Amino acid sequence: MINQMVVTFVLGILIIPAIVINGEFSDTHDAKIDLLLKKLNKPAVKSIKSPYGGIIDCVHMKNHPIYDHPLFKNHTIQMKPSGDHDKWNNDTLNIDDESIVTQLWTINGKCPQNTIPIRRTTREDILRAESIESYGKKYPNNIPRRKPANSTNEIHEYATLRVNGIFRGAEAVINVWKPYVQMPREFSLAQMWLEAGPPSNLNTIEFGWQVYPGRYGDDNARFFVYWTADGYRSGCYNLDCPGFVPVNQAYVLGEPIGHVSTLGGQQYEIPTTIWKANIIQNSFRI
Repeated sequence: MINQMVVTFVLGILIIPAIVINGEFSDTHDAKIDLLLKKLNKPAVKSIKSPYGGIIDCVHMKNHPIYDHPLFKNHTIQMKPSGDHDKWNNDTLNIDDESIVTQLWTINGKCPQNTIPIRRTTREDILRAESIESYGKKYPNNIPRRKPANSTNEIHEYATLRVNGIFRGAEAVINVWKPYVQMPREFSLAQMWLEAGPPSNLNTIEFGWQVYPGRYGDDNARFFVYWTADGYRSGCYNLDCPGFVPVNQAYVLGEPIGHVSTLGGQQYEIPTTIWKANIIQNSFRI
């Protein structure tokens, strides 16, 4: 009771100046959100309404988000893979074309030539993050770490099939589901995860699907990518910062997957290949 009285008293004293301070804070906060939205949402040649309520913007290649990265200012985007990619296809993965996942936004239109489809970021997307600065990044508890044998912390549970070695690339077939997620911060995913380096300076490339209400505001399974070059201090989801260079016109990062697998019924899968390109140094293809 004493603590409650003290809190009530303090709030009562500060309520008048708080009106002014909160107003100024709100204006500054809104301005930061507007600035981030302007940076993330590039000019659209055409916009398409998604059946799930979002907007898909067809962005010309000259306005590709990768050009926000200083190392790509004078870079020419390679539209087709190079090297030995021809042997990496659905035949080697032994997957039926009818099982390959699709996205439903294309029923309302397709993007013109020389454009790429990008899911438009909304104010609500940013407000779901802990802060503007943390938008697009992983929460600390969402980062897999090895636990001590006697640890009782079950915040992050995961199962992995791990292979160590020196590799040029990897491939897998990822089955797509829509698991029940109880809390907004909970998420479920299946992904291919390439990593190198010590934990303090970990390099990763991650691709797959995730159900993540805390990020997207619903329980749909969605495509995602993630990268970091320094143990998750930098890096981001999808196109929330410059890093990935999508060129495919059929799939949109962050957009729901049209169909998911059912127990004892039709199975839907993502054929996934990640390999190091020959032409561009230190670049990988997904």
